[in-house]
Amino acid sequence: MNLDSRDSIHTKVRRKFHFGFFGQLMAAFSLLILLIGAGVYLVGHLVWNNLEPFSRGDALTVTRAWADQLADYYNQQGSWTGVDTVIAGYPCGRGWPPWDVNRRAPYTVATADGLIVASNRSERLGQMLSVPERAIATPITINDRQVNFLVTLPSCTMRGAFQSLMLIAVLVIMGLSLMVGLVLSRGISRPLVELAKATQAVAAGDLSTRVPTHSPGEIGELAAAFNQMTQDLAQADKLRRNLTADVAHELRTPISVVRGKVEGILDGVYPATSEHLEPVLEEIKLLTQLVEDLGMLALAEAGQLALERQATNLGDLLQDAQVNFSPQAADRGVTLTLDLPTELPKVMVDRRRIAQVLGNLLTNALRHTPGGGYVTLSAAASERMVKVTVADTGKGIPSEDLPYIFERFWRGDRSRSRAAGGTGLGLAIAKQLVEVHGGTISVESTLGQGSKFWFTLPIYP
Repeated sequence: MNLDSRDSIHTKVRRKFHFGFFGQLMAAFSLLILLIGAGVYLVGHLVWNNLEPFSRGDALTVTRAWADQLADYYNQQGSWTGVDTVIAGYPCGRGWPPWDVNRRAPYTVATADGLIVASNRSERLGQMLSVPERAIATPITINDRQVNFLVTLPSCTMRGAFQSLMLIAVLVIMGLSLMVGLVLSRGISRPLVELAKATQAVAAGDLSTRVPTHSPGEIGELAAAFNQMTQDLAQADKLRRNLTADVAHELRTPISVVRGKVEGILDGVYPATSEHLEPVLEEIKLLTQLVEDLGMLALAEAGQLALERQATNLGDLLQDAQVNFSPQAADRGVTLTLDLPTELPKVMVDRRRIAQVLGNLLTNALRHTPGGGYVTLSAAASERMVKVTVADTGKGIPSEDLPYIFERFWRGDRSRSRAAGGTGLGLAIAKQLVEVHGGTISVESTLGQGSKFWFTLPIYP
């Protein structure tokens, strides 16, 4: 038999003898209830064994009292006639059925030679006492002379009553425990059953599935974690679909331009001059930049982007950024200023990647700041981090756009062309580069007053 056959057999066996979680809980509760019931009955039995000598002593005392009363009766009547109306027997306690309260202990009155002359069991009249009965018989003494015997069996009736009560108590406890166990098992298993069904739905591709989170404790936490997981999966699937659509859209325009120009040149519509080839080259450059940006973004998100970290003076890096972007700011009529403290701590970063972050932020700030406006590059140090801020006096960002500002291919101005607005990946790349350095990035903006982008970097210890 090969391994696959054995696995198939094992699977069939597991399915045949499979119990759901509810069944497993009920089996566990039932076993526990049986053990508790048996334990209670055993403890009761042991308690009775210790109390039985005392009950026998009490019963013998009662029997002797009855013997004295019978002796008085015999003295008064001179015979045992009508003794049945006198000795009705003391209560035997509840027997079986438990509501039988009229049950009485058996009694037998016998002569000195053992002949039974009175009994609540009529079939015994005229019979002789057995040897065991003679052993437990209580003598009836009249005028200091033993004339008869009184025989009762009180201890056995007490034991029967006690055992009956114990059995009833155990059955009631087991029944109530089983009912409570049924309710608890159903309450515990229901959320897990719903979770299992939801898991199967997610596996089938339904990412909108959610489960209730009202259960207390770990089950509620598990349900909340499952809902968060499905929400994240749905968001990731949405981002994947959007990314595919955005990449296709971004590639369509430059490819169409390149194809049109090349076909025109091949057909002789356009001459192969620099005037007609330069647009083709520009579109190819944009395509190359888009591919490089997507590759860098994918590596950064996967945590596989190679970084050349070194202790860096962040002030020098910011001064270089100001020098590099001052001509671009001057062309736009924007004033680019640098506000640095006297001394900044060093940071352990990849200079080229952080310069790329600064370049993306400054490019966006200059692009959205009208002539006569200001862009301020500043930094401040706290106990463990250095905060770098790029603030502008541009038109600002609508509040509804702020949650999406760092997503791929996002552009605040929907009418802005791709050529004028870049690839739409600059802020997404800046976010990933900052995060792989152990920092955070965020934005604050007021429509009509400007925006403030800031990011943090850990201080070099």
